[in-house]
Amino acid sequence: MLPFHWLTQTIALGLGISFSPINIALVALLLLGTQPLRRCCTFLAGWMLANGGALGLVVAVGGRLSWAMHLGSRGQILMDLIGAGALVGLGLFQLTPAVTIGEENWAMQLMAKLPELGAGPLLALGAGCALVSPENLVFYVKEGGMLLTNHTSLRGDLEVGGVFVAITTSLLLLPPLLWLLGGEQRLRAPLTTLNDWLVHRAEWLVGVFALVLGVYLGWQGLEGLHQLTL
Repeated sequence: MLPFHWLTQTIALGLGISFSPINIALVALLLLGTQPLRRCCTFLAGWMLANGGALGLVVAVGGRLSWAMHLGSRGQILMDLIGAGALVGLGLFQLTPAVTIGEENWAMQLMAKLPELGAGPLLALGAGCALVSPENLVFYVKEGGMLLTNHTSLRGDLEVGGVFVAITTSLLLLPPLLWLLGGEQRLRAPLTTLNDWLVHRAEWLVGVFALVLGVYLGWQGLEGLHQLTL
């Protein structure tokens, strides 16, 4: 059983990665083509491997750095404040109209090529979509920093990492679950409508979510700094 503060932070950071309208739209669009579940699972496998691998790399590299630099609580505070600044900046940038238009164009070009992609390219696409977002790097570093500063065992790292990867995939699983429950014919029109909404109108939600997480990390950093000065 994970400590409550570990669980809440892992859920918050995992949702920060999972709450990606364009990637949810990509998964929904795969359901409208041939071999829907197989292609969705291939994309999601790449997504999960990338998220788990990125977290593992942060822990592996950060473990050596924290040992050499004696980070401890000061390092955690520093990561909180840097992460907060990065998320607030990215959230504000995400809300600009020019960014939204650019992401819409990129998404439409990518969706047009989806029917041509085989298993290998879909796996790579899932991994690439997880790693291409700059705010995800903040979430990986923050989650890895929690593991490093709490000196968890290998088993503890695997447990927390498993929960983290599961949460990062949770929202992307909604379209396949709805497809299984309702069937393709009943969901074809709603999925098409959902794709249009996610691509054209939902990016501002990502910006707002990044701002909320940025404020949360900033509060954690300032609270830790206050405790350090006492």
